[in-house]
Amino acid sequence: MRLIKVKEFLARNKQIQQQIDSQIQVFTNCDDTGAKYCILSHRWIAGQEVDYEQMMNLAKLDNAHEILNWHGYQKIVKACHAANDLFEYLWADTCCIDKRSSSELSEAINSMFRWYKNSARCYTYLQDTSHFPTEPDFTAFGNSNGWPEWFSRGWTLQELIAPRDLQFFNKDWKEIGDKRSRATELNKITGIPVRVLKNGMSSYCPSFAEVMSWAAERRTTLVEDEAYSLIGLLNVNMSMLYGEGKKAFQRLQLQFMRMSNDQSVFAWRAGKTGSTEVVEGTEGGNANGEMGWTSAVLPDSPIAFRGCHDVIQMEPQEFYRLLSIMWESDAKALAVDGKCEVLPEFTVTNLGIRIPLPFRPYYGCPSVFRVALACRKRGNLTPLTIDLAAFGPIHYRYSGTDGPTQPFPQNQRLHLAYKDETPHDVTFKLVEITALHNLRRCLVFPSETSSEDGSVRLSSTNPLAIVVYASNTSNILFAVACGYCFGQDWVHIICDEPRNIPLLYAKQIYKRTWNRVRNMLALWLRHAPVKLCSLTM
Repeated sequence: MRLIKVKEFLARNKQIQQQIDSQIQVFTNCDDTGAKYCILSHRWIAGQEVDYEQMMNLAKLDNAHEILNWHGYQKIVKACHAANDLFEYLWADTCCIDKRSSSELSEAINSMFRWYKNSARCYTYLQDTSHFPTEPDFTAFGNSNGWPEWFSRGWTLQELIAPRDLQFFNKDWKEIGDKRSRATELNKITGIPVRVLKNGMSSYCPSFAEVMSWAAERRTTLVEDEAYSLIGLLNVNMSMLYGEGKKAFQRLQLQFMRMSNDQSVFAWRAGKTGSTEVVEGTEGGNANGEMGWTSAVLPDSPIAFRGCHDVIQMEPQEFYRLLSIMWESDAKALAVDGKCEVLPEFTVTNLGIRIPLPFRPYYGCPSVFRVALACRKRGNLTPLTIDLAAFGPIHYRYSGTDGPTQPFPQNQRLHLAYKDETPHDVTFKLVEITALHNLRRCLVFPSETSSEDGSVRLSSTNPLAIVVYASNTSNILFAVACGYCFGQDWVHIICDEPRNIPLLYAKQIYKRTWNRVRNMLALWLRHAPVKLCSLTM
């Protein structure tokens, strides 16, 4: 790793300030396991950070004195002053990586958790506060969940967990506490257990879902960094492919599966409007009547694991024993080849993620079934479950089924779709008909599906919209239902003489249309595919 030589850096900084031609070299290369170094953790400020090339050639640059005043450069100066006489070297992510080299950047990202873990001390700079926060302040930190911005960033999660010795500094570079003494407050801010904050990841074996819950509310500037910032916490390695977008998080999950059989990777739930929660291990399906959705079994962002902070892995024998109680079945009948001592491994194929899982089909809908996962909520002895639907040989996550499951469980090798072929946005462009039929558009429900250009935009979590039109000459409303489900888009027209105002009418049609769609889906999944556009109102 490339390190800043603390004394040399401070000496060169002084020479440049005094306009003395400096030949001092401030970088050296060391092995992170042999050198005693400190490390900087901070929030990047756009346009104010100094990169490797600028730091290397600072004495020769025409704008050197301008750079000396940059916020990012001053952070390194202050960190070196804090480290002086204590540590010989300092590492900072802004200037110790030559980001012009993709191979060097990839190596650094894959090594970064280890570099923070092996540091003798981490200096954490909170640039937007004068004291360590103990209560959320939405007035001061409204854009970062009520806490200083450092706590809302994706990369700083591993920078908080990995170091053994971490000290916090306020905006004036005055020390305001360390990780161990502030562990209770940090748990409140981040959701990370005190045990992890004090003793590191080796003292605790969190589930995949729990680790993702720590990252769920955090943001990164680049979407790929949602995944890349987590590889050290999961102890995996992967190449950096900036430009791949949300596929990076999919690759992260697949890479994790190649070294773990932790089934909590499936224990996420996206609701109707994109909100997330853990699926409870109950036997009611979508009993609350919420809008259904279909998707691949892997989400595209850590936010899908929001609320999974108490999801824990289950040991094989514990899982099959508790599942046998929940499903009133013999434990060996639920396990692969009757072996309750091990959990099956994941195998990634062209068809999907292949894994044997215990499941129970729904009555009247044998292609939709409830699958049990070897994980549960802390304090609850009920295994978590998810719903899957078969489309040919492939199984997708599915929500939209009500009613009980069949009493006889099975265990079968399934192919789970990990590539979500569903477009994130399905757009309907509706031709305005005011001039032709003397009608006007009243509203679109739900309102979030309406675009500024008048089109209707649907997604896998918002798959239905109702557009209401009214006659300018009579008391007639009619609605256009635009829908998307299981890869099919459709449009249906409903004409009524309603007694309700347009908004209530839209909600009524929305509910009625969705109930009909669910009935058609049940028929479709029970037999052969049915054209969704054939539904009648």
